[in-house]
Amino acid sequence: MTNIIEWQALIPRPIEGPDDAVAMIERLGFCTWGPIPRLNFPNLADAMGETSLSVLDHTWYWKDDLHFERRLYYGKIISGQPSFLAPAFLPIFIAALAGPGQEGERDHLKLFFDGRLSREAKTIYEYLDEYPAQPTRALRRGARLNEKHMKTTTERALMELQRRLLVCKVDLTGRTRGTYSYVWDLAERFWPEAFEAAAQIAPEDARERIRQQLRIFGIEPTAALEQKLFLWR
Repeated sequence: MTNIIEWQALIPRPIEGPDDAVAMIERLGFCTWGPIPRLNFPNLADAMGETSLSVLDHTWYWKDDLHFERRLYYGKIISGQPSFLAPAFLPIFIAALAGPGQEGERDHLKLFFDGRLSREAKTIYEYLDEYPAQPTRALRRGARLNEKHMKTTTERALMELQRRLLVCKVDLTGRTRGTYSYVWDLAERFWPEAFEAAAQIAPEDARERIRQQLRIFGIEPTAALEQKLFLWR
């Protein structure tokens, strides 16, 4: 096969269902849901021959169910885009960002006072810390972000927190039209053993493991790219 994208050659079998998606992500270690503009990064849409929009119809429930079952970790992580991490890579991603000696990269107060976390994200984190497992509507109300014009602000704040592996979705409020919404909590409550394992991994070792995988994908990592994708400093 000629001119094949390197990461696509790693996909173990055609992706026709959620089990196939798990097999792919376990093989790759991590990927995004849709393409990253101007970067040939592994993503589920291209792997399935879909677009960034059409893949939503086919895999909407996969992303939630596989995450809630802890077969994959899902969130807006890589470059702020919806992303999947294999369970084996979750501690590596945590350690690469904020492992021993770098804990400040997940310290919401330090990030806030450094100007690297918004006030809204700080408020959401503190509310979830005190009141676990909150549906989006209750979270917005509790964090005083429930005005209609603050919906986008709330989504942006939740993305900030997901990128730093501070919060994640932990359940659904329903599966029918009008009831479909998410329940949020601190990520370390949802998958505590991953954070315990991350505490034993040196950040540079974790980063090198991710860099190795990027090179396998055909991507040469640079400091600027790592900052863009993973928020590494």
